[in-house]
Amino acid sequence: MRTILKTTLMTLFLSLSFSGLTQEAEGQGENLSPEERANKRTEKMKAELNLTEAQSKTVYDINLAHILQMDKYREEQKALREKMKAEKEATRLKLRGVLTTEQAVIFDQKAEEHIKKQEERHKNCAH
Repeated sequence: MRTILKTTLMTLFLSLSFSGLTQEAEGQGENLSPEERANKRTEKMKAELNLTEAQSKTVYDINLAHILQMDKYREEQKALREKMKAEKEATRLKLRGVLTTEQAVIFDQKAEEHIKKQEERHKNCAH
């Protein structure tokens, strides 16, 4: 019985986590603090699962820790993307320094075509 309850709670927690991430990605909750987001998620779970006060406190702590860790990962990912962008630009400049004027024009055209293809692919995947 206890295993079933744990499994059910974990499944619901994960589904709520994913729905919470989806809402945050859509811009809902982006102005809420981590504590407010954890409280909101906990209150929803409390209502849906009829949690006791002790369970609610533990669930809040788990939710808050999860939200804080995800926020940290998002910041690390953002920093890494910026670092990768800078590295890509530096490499591009080095390559252009080796190319003739005509080759540089072709190189830039190919780069522009590549960007357009990526944007188109991204646009098609988003819908």
